[in-house]
Amino acid sequence: MKRSAILLAFLALAAVLPGCEYFQKDPTTPTPSPSPTTAALDITVAPDPLKILWVCPTADTYCYGSLDSTVTISEVGGVGGRVDGVDFTARDAILGVALTTLHLSSDDIKAKAGTNRIEANGKLAVRPIIEGYPVKSNLPRPSINIDITVQLVDDKGNLVSKSKRVPVT
Repeated sequence: MKRSAILLAFLALAAVLPGCEYFQKDPTTPTPSPSPTTAALDITVAPDPLKILWVCPTADTYCYGSLDSTVTISEVGGVGGRVDGVDFTARDAILGVALTTLHLSSDDIKAKAGTNRIEANGKLAVRPIIEGYPVKSNLPRPSINIDITVQLVDDKGNLVSKSKRVPVT
């Protein structure tokens, strides 16, 4: 009888133990996430939409447009890297044709921002100033969009590119 009582007590204990917190996984322990494999970019522009300032000298047959903005490049994938270039392409908003492009090289970005590096989950702000875009003074001002394209080589050797279109008013 003693053996069956011990066996019964052991079976009862075995049935209860799986519900005991001691043997359960701690719910506050986070599950490790896999490390990121590539950088990811986001681009913000201020102001958005961009505002163009037109200057039309009286003795000239042209008006000249200027843009001043701040472009912030954010790394959102968890892998840092080096910005190799940023292109600003003015496009005719109706026809989509490229009118002109301003290219900032890695060295240009370093000169304007102090660095061309973005740390993982970090940001880099660049302030491109475009001055003197000519338009015949007797023609209506063009409707323009600016396409901003950023290229970055991340710390794992991946080439990452991101583009954003911003209207100009």
